Amino acid sequence: MRVLFASVATVALAAIAPCAAMGDTLEDALIAAHANNPNLEEARLAVQAAREDRVQAMASYLPSLGISASTGLQSVESDTNSFFGPTTTETDLNPSTGVAQVTQQLFTGFRRSGQSRLADANIAGAQEGLRSREQDVLLAAVNAYVSVLRDQEIVRLREEHVAGLNRLLSGTRRMLDVGEVSRTDVAQAQTRLAGARGSLARARADLESSQARYIAIVGRPPQGLLPVSALPQTPHSLEESVRLANERHPDLARAEQAERAARAQVTIERSSLLPQVSLVGRAEENRDFSTTETRRESSSAVAQFSMPLFEGGYAWSRTRQSRINVGRAEARTEAQRREILAAVSAAWSDLIASREVLTAADEQVEASAVAVEGAERERGYGLRSTLDVLNAEEEARNAQISRVRANADAVFASYALLAATGALTLERATGHAN
Repeated sequence: MRVLFASVATVALAAIAPCAAMGDTLEDALIAAHANNPNLEEARLAVQAAREDRVQAMASYLPSLGISASTGLQSVESDTNSFFGPTTTETDLNPSTGVAQVTQQLFTGFRRSGQSRLADANIAGAQEGLRSREQDVLLAAVNAYVSVLRDQEIVRLREEHVAGLNRLLSGTRRMLDVGEVSRTDVAQAQTRLAGARGSLARARADLESSQARYIAIVGRPPQGLLPVSALPQTPHSLEESVRLANERHPDLARAEQAERAARAQVTIERSSLLPQVSLVGRAEENRDFSTTETRRESSSAVAQFSMPLFEGGYAWSRTRQSRINVGRAEARTEAQRREILAAVSAAWSDLIASREVLTAADEQVEASAVAVEGAERERGYGLRSTLDVLNAEEEARNAQISRVRANADAVFASYALLAATGALTLERATGHAN
C-alpha cells in the first residue's frame, strides 16, 4: 500500500506573495464564492423546486373539493291546440343551480406511492447536485486564488530579472569602454534583456487573466491576497481515497438517486394497468324564480371503479419503456463510479507528484543560486564570459519560477484530492459551517 503520512510537511505559498497587513485569505475567498457564485445559487434553487414535487405528490392523498354555480334567464313559449282553438303560452324562468362535489381517491394502482418515491428521489438527487456544484465552485475558487498568487510572484520575478539585466547591460557597456569585453558581450546582454521584457509582458497578461477569473468565481477583485498558510487534511492512502469516494461522492450518490427515480417511474406507469377506485360525494340545489319559487335539492355518494381493458398496448409499452430506463440508470451509475475512481487515482498521483516536484524545485533553486554566485565571481577573474553569467542567471530565474508553480500546484492538488473523494465542503475547507 502506498501511504502518504499526515506528518508530511505542509506546503506554504509564502514565496508566492508578500505578506500584507490587511488582505484576503483563501478562507475569505472560499466563503465569498460560496455565498455569491450564481452557479451555486442556481443549484440551491433547484433543490427548492424539487421539494415542490413532494408537495404535489402528497396532494394526491387528499380529497379534492370543488363548487360551481349558474344562473340566468329562460323564456319558454308553448303552443296548445284545444277544442276552442290554438293557445300560445309564454313563461319566463330564472333558473339557478349550485353544485358542490368532493372526490377522494381510494386506490390508484399504487400511482400515489410511486409519485411520493419519485419526489423523494428527485429531492435527494437535487441535494447531491448542490453538493457537487459546491465542490466545483470551491475547487475553482482555490484554483483562482493560487493562480493569482502564482502569477503575481512570477511578475515580480520577471520584473527583478529585467532590472538585473539592465544593470548587467550597463556594467557590460562600461567594461566595453575600458576594453575588458567585446561588442558581442554587449549584444548578448541586449538580447537577453529583450527576451526578458517579452516574458514580463506575457506574465502580466497571465496575471490579468487570472484576476478576471478570480472575479468571475469569487465575485470581487483580489485584494492583498495572503499566502496559503495551511493545507486541509487529506486521505492517507489511495485505498482510503477510493473508499471515501465510494461512500460519499455526490456525483455517485446523484446517479444512485436517479436509479431510485427510474424505479419509482415504473410503479407510476404500471398503475395505468391496474384498477382505480374513488369516492365521489355530490350535493346539488336547483331553484327557479318565476311566478312561483321552485326548489329542488339532491345529494349522492358514489363509489367509482374503473379498470382499463384495452388501450392499444400504450400502457404496456410505457411500462416496458420505464423498466428499460431503470437498466439505463444502473449503467450510468456504474459508468459514474468508474469515472470517479479514475479521477481519484489521478488526483492521488498528482498530489504525490506535486510534492516531489516541489522538493526538487527547492533543490534546484538552491543549486542555481550557488551557480550564479560562482559565475559572477569567476567572471571577475576572467574565467567566465558574460554569456556564462547570463545563462546562470536565466537558469536561476527559471528555477525560481518553477518553484512558484510547484507551490501553487501542491496547494491545488490537496484540494483536488478532497474534491475527487467528495469531501470538499465549505466547513472542511475553512472550518465554517454551511
